[in-house]
Amino acid sequence: MKYHSLIKNILILLLLGLSISTNSVLAENALENIQIAKSEDVYSVPDDHGKSKKGKFYSENNESILEDGRLFLQINIASYHPSEDSDDDFNEFNPGAGLEYHMDGYYLAGGFFENSIDKFSTYWGVGHERTIGTDWFGLGILGGIVTGYDGGFSPRLAAVPYILLKNGRTSAKIHYVPAVGDVDSDAVGFSLRFDMGGLF
Repeated sequence: MKYHSLIKNILILLLLGLSISTNSVLAENALENIQIAKSEDVYSVPDDHGKSKKGKFYSENNESILEDGRLFLQINIASYHPSEDSDDDFNEFNPGAGLEYHMDGYYLAGGFFENSIDKFSTYWGVGHERTIGTDWFGLGILGGIVTGYDGGFSPRLAAVPYILLKNGRTSAKIHYVPAVGDVDSDAVGFSLRFDMGGLF
């Protein structure tokens, strides 16, 4: 009987020790999983220098660039021709509208406006922009095709760099427009852009 009781007590102690050891391992694994999840949620750095779940991009020094999957409406307003001769009478009121679809650091653009020689112009292109040191100031460039400067359709290649001034969902653009077609003077163009919200 003494041996039976001793064996029974030894088995109970072994079972208790095994149970404590198992619970300790499970607790450590659970704590490790929580720490990993928290670390991934807060500190992970995905591809594209930190593309977040909301579609915002960041450059290597954490400057914001474009937002992915967003639609913008651009309203073309006016232009100024600083080298205009007295013989020239360029139209500097240039109403029009266009759309920009931003994706993966670049955007597609297309639209129309009344150009500097009072003709109907259209444009299509691919652009890229980024903010510089702050969220409200940026630089960009749009390159593509513009029509209406040689009479009729007459598509021409053009590249238009610009300054971007942002205030919430509204941005002002100041473009440098090179001489093209029948317009022999460079110009400075002005437009407004409105964020139409995320598509995804």
